[in-house]
Amino acid sequence: MTTSRLLRNAVSPGWESLRDILLEDGRIKAVGEKLEAPENGAIDLAGRVVIPGLVDGHTHLDKALSLDLCENPEGTLLGAIQAMGEFKQSTTVEEIYGRAERCLQMFISHGATTVRTHVDVDPASGLRGMEALVRLREAHRDKVNLQVIAFASAISGPLGQGAGRERFEAAIDMGADVVGGSPTLSQDPNEHIDAAFEMAMARDLPVDMHIDESDNPDDQCLEILAEKTLAEGYQGRVVAGHCCSLAAMDDATAGRIIEKVSRADVSVITMPFCNLYLQGRQDTQPIRRGITRVKELEEAGVNVYCASDNVQDPFGPYGRADTLEAAMLTALAAQWNPNEVSKLLDMVTTRPAKAVGLGEPYGVQAGSRADLLVLDSTQPDTIIMDRPARLLVLQAGRIVSATPGAADLGVSGSEVS
Repeated sequence: MTTSRLLRNAVSPGWESLRDILLEDGRIKAVGEKLEAPENGAIDLAGRVVIPGLVDGHTHLDKALSLDLCENPEGTLLGAIQAMGEFKQSTTVEEIYGRAERCLQMFISHGATTVRTHVDVDPASGLRGMEALVRLREAHRDKVNLQVIAFASAISGPLGQGAGRERFEAAIDMGADVVGGSPTLSQDPNEHIDAAFEMAMARDLPVDMHIDESDNPDDQCLEILAEKTLAEGYQGRVVAGHCCSLAAMDDATAGRIIEKVSRADVSVITMPFCNLYLQGRQDTQPIRRGITRVKELEEAGVNVYCASDNVQDPFGPYGRADTLEAAMLTALAAQWNPNEVSKLLDMVTTRPAKAVGLGEPYGVQAGSRADLLVLDSTQPDTIIMDRPARLLVLQAGRIVSATPGAADLGVSGSEVS
């Protein structure tokens, strides 16, 4: 049965006039003026802004909302790893599920229609996190596209052999969408990357890794990852998160690595919420910003974007699961000019959509997925600065979240899936 919906009198960045958006069977059927409304009528947006559904390409739902349960007094990455390692030993599947579900609902209400989460797989957490997140993905499949990464955490031990490999392969086979790891913090980064690729390629899964989340210019796993991607012909299927040490290197070394990353078509994620908080802790003034070389990666043609990362846990205490806020903070930390709003919006929509495999086109145009966000604003050029209320969130054409202000559009609570 064909299902359709019409959003009338919308505006979107780059449009010079109001347009209608016809949704049919989970995709955008047409965009134009005075489109014919389907039988169930139309929602008149009265000039409000419509953007693609936000894509948050890197978070940790298994750790989310644990700040009151797990403290990191040092405020460092290693302090957070140690605190979380102790906390995870006492968690249960149901406890993880409950926190993760609350955080996922926050992402949805803020306009995220796709979320990619890392899930720790190590001796402390076992397979409990994977069990919880795979179940959460299926329970909310009609509301959000949740991608689950089996993440070999910093305390996972050797990945290529023994109990570590058995545990990690079991986690992947529980239903992981992506293979992840943390080679910079492993005893043998090359072995870690090789093992992750071997397991990913055997199952035709993409790779998404934490890379060089440090201030040490000698941490250069990003170069190893790019070389491995080229050697295996895995271009376009690999993501590197953090890459902070790039900012600590000299320009020549960083330039050499960035060139390889571009050639390997490895996407890079910057996560200012955590890295502004965790990095540079040992610096005296001037204190480094901690984020990667966003502008240099952009200029080299790398698919660079931003994400929320941890939400109210020892790694990132201040996040709200709001991907637009991640874009705003990226603009501040990387010193992007206000006239570059379109690029910032791309960094939380089209760019991560490409990296996580949502297909093209992705946007407010015919043929795209009907994953859309209606904002309580008529000013598309200021949405990063204003971060207006999220009136309606649509996933595959279904309304999955609505604020009370949506009543002004004639949308009632009963219409929310």
